[in-house]
Amino acid sequence: MRVPPKSPPRHHWRIAHRGASAYEPENTLRAFRRALELGADGIELDVHLSQDGHPVVIHDASVEKTTDGKGLVAEMSLEELRRLDAGKGERIPTLEEVLHEFGGHCLLLIELKGEGTPQAVVETVRRHRLENWVILSSFDPTKVAAVKEIAPELETSVLTGSWEVDFVALAEEARADCIQFGWERHPAPHTLLTPELFQRAQEAGLRVLCWHEERPHVIAALSRMPVYGICSDRPDLLVKD
Repeated sequence: MRVPPKSPPRHHWRIAHRGASAYEPENTLRAFRRALELGADGIELDVHLSQDGHPVVIHDASVEKTTDGKGLVAEMSLEELRRLDAGKGERIPTLEEVLHEFGGHCLLLIELKGEGTPQAVVETVRRHRLENWVILSSFDPTKVAAVKEIAPELETSVLTGSWEVDFVALAEEARADCIQFGWERHPAPHTLLTPELFQRAQEAGLRVLCWHEERPHVIAALSRMPVYGICSDRPDLLVKD
């Protein structure tokens, strides 16, 4: 089932990568609030499951990089995770908290990271009745396909960091609605987005997301292309095109 595209306020979605993560602790409520203040109309966030099955918003499988704690998210209870400082006194948010505060106010691009996240995230989104406000994504095509299996009405995206991949085949494997190119390590990612690529994506029924970009000249070039959305750690750059 192909899900129709959402309508961004402007000609493409301006999505804050892990919130305004260049300025605030990533994947925190503080970062998400700052992103909207800076003009973003979407926020990207990452989800793992706690030991007791709660979807929590954190990028890595372990807590060392972004908190003052140690250990694996999947081996810690929600209570244990909530004791950690995620920066500037912020706590690791639950997906429930994010949907409660931001649901219905902006696009939510939710990346599925940990095992078991497809079912848990779908259930949480449905409980909040936010099916029309989310895109569920992953680098793992099996997670994206799992979402489509249990919730064909949800829009999905499959991620790739490669510029040599057969993106149509990858998207078909994932049953995805969007292809999300993570080409921030390429010196000129906009040059890879050729008219032929967009034509092939259109013929396959795919929308193109670009993730994540902080170079103003690249953002300006991407903004002139028929992209569905652009992610950035600095959402203020996205509103200057």
